[in-house]
Amino acid sequence: MKLSKKLFTFLFVALAAVTVILTAVFCVRQSRISSVKLENTHSTLIAKDKNARKGSVKETGSAMFAFSQEQKELFADQYNKNQSAALIIRVEFTPTAAQKELLTAGTSLPFNFGILYQEDFDNKGRLKEPLTSKISVYADLEKKLSYADTQPLVLDFSMAISKSEHIQNFLPQGFFINSSVCCKIVSACVGPALVGFDTTQSILFYGFSSNGGIVNFANNSVDFSGCSLAFPVQNTNKSIMPEVIVTLDSNEELKDKRARINIGGENLYVSNVKNVDTLVIPTASLKNPFANAELSENNLCISAFYMKSTQLPQAEERTYKAIRTDPGLILNYNTKNWRQEDYEVFEWDRYDRILFFDIKDYDIQDNFFRRLAYYVEKRGYKGRLWTNADLDGKHGYNAHDYSSESLASFFNKATEEDFTLNPEEETLKKILLTNGLLVQDGQKVKANGGGLVSISRQSDAYTRSKLLAHEAWHTLFFRDEDFRNFVAAVYYTFDPDSRQFLLDFFESQTGLGYDIDDEYLMHNEFMAYILQQPLKDVSEYFVGRTNLYSVRVFTPELSEYIRATNAKGFEDAAVILNDYIYDEYGISGGNVGLINR
Repeated sequence: MKLSKKLFTFLFVALAAVTVILTAVFCVRQSRISSVKLENTHSTLIAKDKNARKGSVKETGSAMFAFSQEQKELFADQYNKNQSAALIIRVEFTPTAAQKELLTAGTSLPFNFGILYQEDFDNKGRLKEPLTSKISVYADLEKKLSYADTQPLVLDFSMAISKSEHIQNFLPQGFFINSSVCCKIVSACVGPALVGFDTTQSILFYGFSSNGGIVNFANNSVDFSGCSLAFPVQNTNKSIMPEVIVTLDSNEELKDKRARINIGGENLYVSNVKNVDTLVIPTASLKNPFANAELSENNLCISAFYMKSTQLPQAEERTYKAIRTDPGLILNYNTKNWRQEDYEVFEWDRYDRILFFDIKDYDIQDNFFRRLAYYVEKRGYKGRLWTNADLDGKHGYNAHDYSSESLASFFNKATEEDFTLNPEEETLKKILLTNGLLVQDGQKVKANGGGLVSISRQSDAYTRSKLLAHEAWHTLFFRDEDFRNFVAAVYYTFDPDSRQFLLDFFESQTGLGYDIDDEYLMHNEFMAYILQQPLKDVSEYFVGRTNLYSVRVFTPELSEYIRATNAKGFEDAAVILNDYIYDEYGISGGNVGLINR
């Protein structure tokens, strides 16, 4: 054979061999591509078997997926940003005729979903144990599917990854499903961990910690016992304990009912009222948050109930960022979980820029607010900044409230006069800026709406409850112009003798020091003194004021009038105010919280 022919034959054979090799490589690669995308990147998952390539299980069986390195890194990014991370999958179930027949017999139809880690594989990439032995989320679809269903059942499942200081070393390698019902994996994505259920959307959601669990389609319990594996268990400068989100059902027939939640043996009562959608329970407020939670009464009032990471502020803001909560949880909040030894600061979960300070004792509270009290409200002192020496021996109030406008005025006055503030007052300014009540405006600050409340642990439990309600009503007065106008109308139209008694009462109490010529202040205090207690206690409270010696001496005739009428003027005003606040805010006099122990 001539040399040219030999060379041609060699090249032809070599080219054919390369073609075969490339085709084989392409086929192998194609066999590893799944039809399922990871939504965060729109990149496809890696298929580890035939069902994973198709993204479906036709009869019964399993599918196993793997993540690319880029996809694995998404878990680390999510974890570092949100203190938690989870894989969420959306599954569409379309039972066959034979599977529907099983429903009529009450036969269990199990579905499992779990995350796979490096430890689940040997050094050749093979599973060490069968999928059936892996930790997983388990659902018995017999409890959700119906023989009469004509549309597919679509569900979202979530499973968190375990927390770690070295999260890069413990990233998921993939996940699996095992289904006894024909199903399709619609999508997958990486997100923050949510443990619980959410039925507010058309597609139901069920989330679990890294130890898996059983889906409760009755939505009357959630097992939080594994959440300590996924979320921080204490408040530190680097982490914040998670929060529980409660979404109230919008069905009018379920309004004005109260649900009972038992978390770790502690009962919480949740009021489902109109104009309210979502409430927040900080886990730091609970005695035993990482335990089973039972929705034992009126559970249909709650359409979503899950634990999630609390948003982690920037490092420089973590000391100053308020913790969102329902006010009903502040009074008995565990001081061991305070982020500072002397105080904790909260934000009303329903209204941004309304802050609650709970402070260790009156002395510390005075360091924060005494100068403000004299600058804003005290008759004969208002409008001036007084030194600590000027105020030595004087007490502000046992509880405080201030609007963002008053706070801005105070701090701008200090800037103008180059006045030296207490360290606590400087801290207060940073808290107000961090939480948006004030915004920086050059060397000065501008009011940005809202207000603050302060109470002290030095007050007894009964007084703290009344003061919290009293001061919280002030913040709503600051925030809501319609409420202010309504209060003014009631103030000017209720019994004139009762109104004059109230002014006399204020003047007789020298410790209050209210400027009774300040109409805005008088409207605000009139409303708060009435609404600080339940409607049934209003008459008793004001009759009780007439028994104070200082009041009897200062205004004897009006004191006798209030006793003779059993404070009916105040009670009439209380009825009108209570009707308004319940219609507008869903709360009544004496209690601004919708979650109570």
